[in-house]
Amino acid sequence: MNQSHPLPHQQPVLIRHFLAHQWAWGAVLLAAWFGLNVLVLATTTLMEVRRNGGTIPTWEPFCWEISSCLVLLLLIPIGLWLNDRWISRLGLKLGLLAHLLATLPFSLVHVTGMVAIRQLWYRLMGAHYDFGDWPVEFFYEYRKDAQAYLTLALVIAGYRFIARRLQGEASYLADSAESETNEPASPPERLLIKKLGREFLVQTAAIEWVEASGNYANLNIKGSVYPMRITMDKLEKLLPPNFARIHRSTIINLEQVQEITALDTGDYEIRLRNDQKLTLSRRYRERFKAMLSLS
Repeated sequence: MNQSHPLPHQQPVLIRHFLAHQWAWGAVLLAAWFGLNVLVLATTTLMEVRRNGGTIPTWEPFCWEISSCLVLLLLIPIGLWLNDRWISRLGLKLGLLAHLLATLPFSLVHVTGMVAIRQLWYRLMGAHYDFGDWPVEFFYEYRKDAQAYLTLALVIAGYRFIARRLQGEASYLADSAESETNEPASPPERLLIKKLGREFLVQTAAIEWVEASGNYANLNIKGSVYPMRITMDKLEKLLPPNFARIHRSTIINLEQVQEITALDTGDYEIRLRNDQKLTLSRRYRERFKAMLSLS
């Protein structure tokens, strides 16, 4: 087992860029995927209609596909937020049931938004859009939407899995007493980092700050982010006394605090030595000030 911390500059440039901009990469890849679908499906519709001797305005199939994909793209951030905040915490069976139930409102919003965009588009083109018999057409669209929802869920889960494999995962090292009681005898001094089949030991003191992300707590260590499958409440109890909770989703290493600035909202802005800016919420302000012996 390696005893040194994996340095970010030792990774290929492309991987470093991906890990530093995961949301941007995800957005670009999704947009490219949906754009390709729009192009393929719209042109396929045009070719099939014309091959059968029919005629159809070129813009029409593009209107159908773009309106559908646009609403789906807008629904993805909402779905991710709901999943990370609630569904992912339900466990496997309840989580799967929640996802299945979510396909109904997902489809309802998708169809309603899609129809609204098409009606506006047709009106601008001097035409009329008729969705048809709502119960029949909605059932037809729901079957496709349920498949699209589950496909997107699997794709996003796979994307996150790959990201976690690339950036590594962390776990604290339990001693024999902990393994028997499932409770830490004392705050762990070291964490085990697993990254692409390799293992590293890092000191807990190397953690600069922690941010909640669904069922994971993202440990920020010297420019790298390592997810740890643990709740923030449990992690807060595990970490040494020099770590402080400053927000429902944020824990910081007090040794990394560079500057504290009062905001007009009543919150405080904390700047770390690495220039990372974080918010100290009013809920944790008094306890934080007591830890720093602030007046």
